[in-house]
Amino acid sequence: MEKLGVCQILGPTNCNDPHIPEYCADYLAQLGKAMGMEVFAADEETFRQQQIHVFFIGSGGTAEPFSRVCRCVNGPYILLTVPAWNSLAASMEILAYLQRNGEQGEILHGTVEENARRLQVLLRAAKARQNIAGMRMGAIGEAITLVASRADHAMLKNRFGADLLTLEVQELIDEYHKGGYEENAYTRALKQTGYDAEEMEKALNVYGAAKRLVQKYGLQAMTLRCFDLLGSIGTTGCLALAILNAEGIPAACEGDTRSMLAMAVLYQLTGQPVFMANPSQLDRHTSEMIFAHCTLPVNMPDSYQLTTHFESGLGVALSGEMAAGPITIFKCDETMERYYVQDAELVASLRRPDMCRTQLHIRLPEGTDYFVSAPISNHHMICRGHWADVVHEFFKQR
Repeated sequence: MEKLGVCQILGPTNCNDPHIPEYCADYLAQLGKAMGMEVFAADEETFRQQQIHVFFIGSGGTAEPFSRVCRCVNGPYILLTVPAWNSLAASMEILAYLQRNGEQGEILHGTVEENARRLQVLLRAAKARQNIAGMRMGAIGEAITLVASRADHAMLKNRFGADLLTLEVQELIDEYHKGGYEENAYTRALKQTGYDAEEMEKALNVYGAAKRLVQKYGLQAMTLRCFDLLGSIGTTGCLALAILNAEGIPAACEGDTRSMLAMAVLYQLTGQPVFMANPSQLDRHTSEMIFAHCTLPVNMPDSYQLTTHFESGLGVALSGEMAAGPITIFKCDETMERYYVQDAELVASLRRPDMCRTQLHIRLPEGTDYFVSAPISNHHMICRGHWADVVHEFFKQR
């Protein structure tokens, strides 16, 4: 069970109600239940090791004690309050103190459920930043024709802390010719569909080759310049990337390193499989768009059919069906300054013959102007659920 240790600060016992410690312990128990984890009053060493630093201001008379203990960690300082015992008043004094000293902080004051939600957002953003900072990414052939989709390697390292390794596509082709792949639940389910056995084996051997390179170089995210495979081995990377994404290895196509980064960010923030898709059609009057591509993660749709890669008619690709509901659309670049996110609604899955195999008809409440005025290149990331608040927090925490 996950745990969150907070620094609990209470006022002097000689001027506070003796029931306050019991009240605070009960509040943390309720908060932990709402968050699905244990929330406890931590000792200083444990508190310093937390991914976010929450000061639990349990009563009045706590501003001076806070000023003495707060320097044990760096900001931002999160001030968790209770709806009694002058907790809010003390927190306002503390926040003013922090701001006067050029520090960042915020007061959490609301229902248990509201505070739990905010803490979950803060935790997700902090964990994602920590994970990406130590991430090793790989481009098996970086984009050539996608002129706005190549991440600046030095800036990626400087701003995100992630390493980007570039490999030759030929290395994957050599691995492909060795043959073989590890059987798992995804490969077994795909073979049980009865799709053309020869084409399935070719596609799964690309998966096996890609997975071996991921393991060889210790990659936590990757992209493949997949069109190079068409002439050399007569298949595509669609199925390989669909499986890798389902396994929790963000895997982009077309050698698009910016999309690989965006996939990794969204996956780390949400834990959801991420679909890299082309914006294929939009209607500015209705604020609706169609996104389509051939590399849908195999664990993302409610159901799917197998078919070929759209442009080439080769390989094996998923044509997925997803029920209407909330989704998030996202893209970022490596500067940590440019990103786009919108909570949107999936209207329906389509099956048009003139677009890539999985097609999502989406309504965007905030409109579509961004896509025709200042897009962060072509491909955009889609996952299920509404996560814009978490994304905003991630880029706010620099």
